[in-house]
Amino acid sequence: MTTGHYISIMKRKIYREDIIEAGLELMFLHGYNATGIKEITQSIGIPKGSFYNHFSSKEEFGLEVVKFYCDRGLNWHRKELLSGELSPIKRLNAFYSDVIASYENEMDCKLGCVMGNFSLEMADVNESFRALLDSEFNKFEEVITQCLKEAQEKGELGDEIDPALMGGFILNSWHGALVRMKSTGTIKPLKDFKSLIFQHLVN
Repeated sequence: MTTGHYISIMKRKIYREDIIEAGLELMFLHGYNATGIKEITQSIGIPKGSFYNHFSSKEEFGLEVVKFYCDRGLNWHRKELLSGELSPIKRLNAFYSDVIASYENEMDCKLGCVMGNFSLEMADVNESFRALLDSEFNKFEEVITQCLKEAQEKGELGDEIDPALMGGFILNSWHGALVRMKSTGTIKPLKDFKSLIFQHLVN
């Protein structure tokens, strides 16, 4: 492979990710159906035809957006929940405290989560989105479960608790709280979630 060819491939990869990031931002704000390809390409100043050099359809693009978001979020979850100096339960507590603070201070109790938003908008009407979202949710659930298993091994979590069941409950409760946050316009549902999990179920 020549140097020129290598640089060309690198530029193409970066360019493709730029489109995905632009689409992610717009779809996060407006949803999948309300975001057109024209709006995406205009937001980064490229011709609409350039979109189809990288994606065969809006559906393929939307799936790539979800995967990009989930990959980034999963790496963050693994970093925060499966490593560090804090004990497993303290890691979990600190993680949700930080996320709740970001919704309160930076996001003004809006937007929620791309995974939840796409689930509500697309899972019932598009099998490809449903299957991808289910697979990605399972990966996040497994990270939480691993954290809880470590907590149990270290005596932070009682033996009567099933880490896998608790991991699923935490994930499902969190995303339900995010939906409720959007409808109330307040951070209370997230704080209620954290209070119940850490005061009554985990400790």
